[in-house]
Amino acid sequence: MIPIFWTTKSSIPNLQELLDNYQSHGGAIVQYDHVLSLLIYTQRTTEFVWVGPHTTRRMVGFKHALFCFFLGWWSILGIFATPVAIINNLMGGIDVTRVLTSPPPLPGQPYDDSAIRELKAARKRQQYVFLAYLGFLILLVIIFCVIPFMNAPH
Repeated sequence: MIPIFWTTKSSIPNLQELLDNYQSHGGAIVQYDHVLSLLIYTQRTTEFVWVGPHTTRRMVGFKHALFCFFLGWWSILGIFATPVAIINNLMGGIDVTRVLTSPPPLPGQPYDDSAIRELKAARKRQQYVFLAYLGFLILLVIIFCVIPFMNAPH
């Protein structure tokens, strides 16, 4: 049996609405992760949400973390993808406002890649969270599976 892992990469269907809300009211456009899994199927998607200026990204991310918490664990790959999504969402998601609102450079002008650098830093954070979680799982295996056998009488 081969587990199926599916990551959807598509355009942002509500982009114009997000940009309108941001331009009218301020705030931020934030990317949150969703993980949905069942037995051998795992789907990881992203949702882009406008977070108003009087709302915290972490409070909005809590709703997305709950989605992952209840629907993400139910496959082998979901066990690995879900904690990363939950932690990312609880930390406030990834602020993509500058990436989506920065105008393209004029011809002959250098490209300001600071927004892309911020996005890459957030992705790097996700990688570190995954590695920490993987290390935690390995530690649990050592504690509960390896050490009891080492101490067993021969």
